[in-house]
Amino acid sequence: MIIKSVSRLETEMKKQINKLEHICSKADGVKYLTDLDDSLNAHKEMNHTFLCYEDQNLIAFLHLFAPMSSEAELSALTLPDYRKKGYFTALLLRATEELNAFQVSDLLFVLQASFPDKTIAEHLGATYEFSEHLMSLNRSTYKRQPIDSKIVIKQQKMEHMEQLIDISVNCFHDSREDARNLIEMALLSANRRGFMAVLDDQIIGICYVRFDETEAFLFGFGVKAEYQGRGIGGAFLKLILNELFSGVISVVKLEVESRNASAFHVYKKTGFTADETIDYYRVHVKDL
Repeated sequence: MIIKSVSRLETEMKKQINKLEHICSKADGVKYLTDLDDSLNAHKEMNHTFLCYEDQNLIAFLHLFAPMSSEAELSALTLPDYRKKGYFTALLLRATEELNAFQVSDLLFVLQASFPDKTIAEHLGATYEFSEHLMSLNRSTYKRQPIDSKIVIKQQKMEHMEQLIDISVNCFHDSREDARNLIEMALLSANRRGFMAVLDDQIIGICYVRFDETEAFLFGFGVKAEYQGRGIGGAFLKLILNELFSGVISVVKLEVESRNASAFHVYKKTGFTADETIDYYRVHVKDL
């Protein structure tokens, strides 16, 4: 067994992971598709992907998504013929060493609702925390609607940084440092854009978009608390969709927490449908 730890995935490594996911998807009847993008990771020097090989063939991998300095999300898969033989345990040990080195205190196991064996997270002492719905909207089914609102959308720029941080902290209760890092990485990335909702010359909402050919993924969507409940969130969303679907984008995806009923309602009302549910289990790294 050989384990490679990397802070940057080469194209060939991504192909190997995608091939492994395809094999596991057919065997488990679950569509696996790990998001391997690392551009939002808070610790750029930290190894985020761990690859396990036997006879030069990839048989298992573990991937960390860590946009916050103190928390990481873990996704992992092992080929069916190699399961329950200690490979995941070996990968997890290597990953926890890396997390400890960068003082990442919390780990979230990311498990699709249809995953065949969720007991592994509970066996490791992780407890269920929340679920997210993965939703999508196709341009062919999107109906442009009149927008009865005075808000306008503009593209974010670095000069708006302090105002954007204020809104991020207001909406998501993250630290100013984490908010700044996420916003900077999003605005400096070649495949991302930041939108902001403006009302009476005041920035009141934010949203970020990651582009992948003809797909767009929305994240970090939020409206300041004092402007919620007025239909502004729905209007902001429609303005973004109108902008995206006026170009080459054919499908827009997003994730929403199952406990955020109001946001889920807004997305469904706009035409999004739920495709998959992801469950998150939390454990302190020191307890592993």
